[in-house]
Amino acid sequence: MHENIIDVIVPMKGCVVMKWQVSLNNNSFDRAGITKDCQDAVCEYIWNGFEAGATQISVSLQGASMQEAMQLVVKDNGSGIPYKNLNETFGTFLSSLKNTSEIRIKSQSNKGKGRFSYLAFSSSAEWETIYEDEGQLKSYCIQTDSADKSRFETSQPVIATGASSTGTVVRFPLYDSKTTDQVSYLSIKKKLLEEFAWYLHLNKAKNYSLEYMGIPLDVSEYINTDLSKESTEKLGQYEFDINIVVWNSNVSNSSKIYYLTQSGEIVAVENTSFNKNKVGFYHAVFVSSAFFRVGMFFPQEDTGEQISIEGQDQTDPRPYLRDLKRMIAFIVSDVLKSFLTCQADLRMAEMERKGNYPVFSKDEYGKLRKKDFETVTRELYCVEPHIFYQLNDTQERSLLGFLNLLLSSDERENVLQIVEQVVSLTSEQRENFASILRRSKLQYIIDAVSIIERRVAVIEELKKIVFETCKFANERDHIQKIIEQHFWLFGEQYHMLTSDKNLSTSLREYEKITDCPGDTGFTMTTEDARQRADIFLYSQQVREDSTSEMLIIELKAPHVKLSLDIFNQIVRYANTIRKEPRFTSSNRTWRFFTVCAEVDDDVKVKYENFKQHGKKGLADIIGNFELYALSWDDVFQAFEARHSFMLEKLELDYSQVTEELGMSEGELKSKLEVTSLTQKLLTLKAQ
Repeated sequence: MHENIIDVIVPMKGCVVMKWQVSLNNNSFDRAGITKDCQDAVCEYIWNGFEAGATQISVSLQGASMQEAMQLVVKDNGSGIPYKNLNETFGTFLSSLKNTSEIRIKSQSNKGKGRFSYLAFSSSAEWETIYEDEGQLKSYCIQTDSADKSRFETSQPVIATGASSTGTVVRFPLYDSKTTDQVSYLSIKKKLLEEFAWYLHLNKAKNYSLEYMGIPLDVSEYINTDLSKESTEKLGQYEFDINIVVWNSNVSNSSKIYYLTQSGEIVAVENTSFNKNKVGFYHAVFVSSAFFRVGMFFPQEDTGEQISIEGQDQTDPRPYLRDLKRMIAFIVSDVLKSFLTCQADLRMAEMERKGNYPVFSKDEYGKLRKKDFETVTRELYCVEPHIFYQLNDTQERSLLGFLNLLLSSDERENVLQIVEQVVSLTSEQRENFASILRRSKLQYIIDAVSIIERRVAVIEELKKIVFETCKFANERDHIQKIIEQHFWLFGEQYHMLTSDKNLSTSLREYEKITDCPGDTGFTMTTEDARQRADIFLYSQQVREDSTSEMLIIELKAPHVKLSLDIFNQIVRYANTIRKEPRFTSSNRTWRFFTVCAEVDDDVKVKYENFKQHGKKGLADIIGNFELYALSWDDVFQAFEARHSFMLEKLELDYSQVTEELGMSEGELKSKLEVTSLTQKLLTLKAQ
């Protein structure tokens, strides 16, 4: 018989009950540090399950009926409580076998106190446990009561008939509705995440789980699982499992490094050097290895002597620790960069939503400028996010506008100098940012040249159709289909509205996307309204006056000469639209193009009346309606004029970038790209 057994009772039904005495080495339970917080207490019992080797733990509230009292139930699939160890587990206070298998961040053993945690929310506790004994599964019950904390009762172990595995179920009666509310899922969820999310995350490969009321605890609510990173690194003969955990919010364990033995014992804790809490980079590092041993960093609890592994295997730990810390710093730095990139994207999206972004045109060149601006701004945020910290909308708008102004001018290289006047950059940060400025500039040039190259190819093919195969080409099957896909020929500012639709339909579509006064969905019933416009383009500028511009294009087969009859076709279009007051605002500019391979002399005469306006092909003006008679050569020349400045500017930029890149082997690819693209530029200019 165990020495702590003080009585044996045999009730009438023949079930033997053993009464046990708890060995107290403290004068008072009240001064023993037992938690008085019911949520902490629940966590203690969950930890007991994990410390017993459980991988699956469930917590539930049961007995909601009027006839049945509420009770809290904690169930695990751990190793159970061996009956032969009952003296060491339940029979001794302030001592516990679990002292040698610490797994909690707290790095504090419960020393046998955990089982008394029920005192925070219940008057008693009952354990049903199944354990393995010499190849057999056995079970018994344990009961304890607050009325006499120095004693507990157990049943006699019996063969666990029908059981397939070990485990423990603990039940706690609840008599207080306030307590019931405190341990409800909605109330305790945050506490459970704080306490266990990291542990479940680190053991996800082992399929660890914690359920509360049948709902699995989702660690992604507390941990950024996308950014968190794990790796195994080797230093000398040792392997180190490094887990970077990124919290979704600030927690008490933020910016800490935990060094653990392979069995999960914490041997040391220290702060990381990546606090960056102003941008919300809350993280912890867990490093486990056979290299770490209890007491190698801190004094042992009993003697106070400093313990080192030096002398155990003649290995000096200091070089390992130095290299390990450098490795951890590198991995955390990489995670931090990914975190800041995500934060930068979120912050920039918010900037744009609030209207603090610079305004970029919607054409392809505007998109390129925006891409360049966002690349540099994102990198600037990643290098030093404090630049954007606590800015009001006016300050933010000014900063972004100034940055865009520098990037779109010849003062691009001054961005770095200005940034350094605001914040101090390390040499590495400075070089990284300078490299981004060079690379993003080069990428902008590459993308711009690619656009021009594609467009020149389109122009050359269109020239062949218009000038060389004109007698085989017609308006609808060839010319119109090409322009529908490449309407940039007539200006970057336009968007396609309709093609080959009557004026009534086209204007109805236009009304849908503008702020025209009057009722929507009108229909024009005149005969002229049935005229079909080949191409209807529009441009609505983002300005206070909501200025908009419309372009209607009439195309003819290349072999058709632009006569007065053909020109009068767009005159009729203009007159038809002018009869609708809703479309005649002075904020709207209407342009009508008719395009043929050749313009008749009778039409050219009209140019003289409007040459003072300096607009090629302008043949008539009626209020805010402009009418143009153009040859295809006029269109091609206008394209080349619009792109000539861009070509010259890009050629200059190539020279600058080439000089900045130098001859280093690491930049050789970029230098070759510059050389290749320069040749393309020269070819394009020759065309």
